Amino acid sequence: MADFTGKNVVVTGGAGGIGEATALGFAQKGANVIIMDWSQDALDKAMERLRGKGMVSSIALDVTDRDAVEAAFKKIEEIGGTDVLVTSAAIVKTGAILDFDPQDWEHILSVNLTGTFNCCQFAGRQMVAKGEGRIITVSSVNGQIANTGRGAYSCSKGAVDMLTRLLAAELGDKGVTANAVAPTPVDTPMILKVHGPKDRAIWEAQIPAKRYAKPEEVSAAILFLASPAAAYINGHILNIDGGFMASGVLIR
Repeated sequence: MADFTGKNVVVTGGAGGIGEATALGFAQKGANVIIMDWSQDALDKAMERLRGKGMVSSIALDVTDRDAVEAAFKKIEEIGGTDVLVTSAAIVKTGAILDFDPQDWEHILSVNLTGTFNCCQFAGRQMVAKGEGRIITVSSVNGQIANTGRGAYSCSKGAVDMLTRLLAAELGDKGVTANAVAPTPVDTPMILKVHGPKDRAIWEAQIPAKRYAKPEEVSAAILFLASPAAAYINGHILNIDGGFMASGVLIR
């Protein structure tokens, strides 16, 4: 695996789940990691867990607050600018589309899509100025296929896929690549809040690997996409799904 010594790596949603696992992976490979999350308390707990694992600092912000995001990236610019951006900040709420609360719809799109756009724009400008960079968005298989009850979350992740492709198309000749990882459900605190035993049984019955992904399995793919070995991979949506998107009806 690549050495990221001297690289500034920004991870949104870094106080838990995929984000924290990714922060740990980069820190262990020598990167200067900045984790961002909306909850100062969650950040403090994550920083305690990451203590002694490498160079990690934190910034509390809401990715939908454009002024706060801009101020945070100005601080990062002072230490050399962003080399790698990982956007794992996201929220989810399930519900039938005809009954979905419009306020929940707006909130989910604001965090998952507009928040991702905000961070990609400010980080991307720094990367273009440096002449190189890696953007890795965290999407979902729900952005590619209509799994019922996923409402705004699915729509937001489908839009994140397109945003990733647009970044790849517009920044590819400037030394910057943009790719996405798209997992099935991952064993994270966010998923545990919305997936009960029935949900898990349904998903596991349709995943050839017959289990949820682990945060470390997603972070390993993210580290690869950020590495020099992935320099010619651009605009790709990498499914981390145990074979879910490749399969149809599973007769065990």
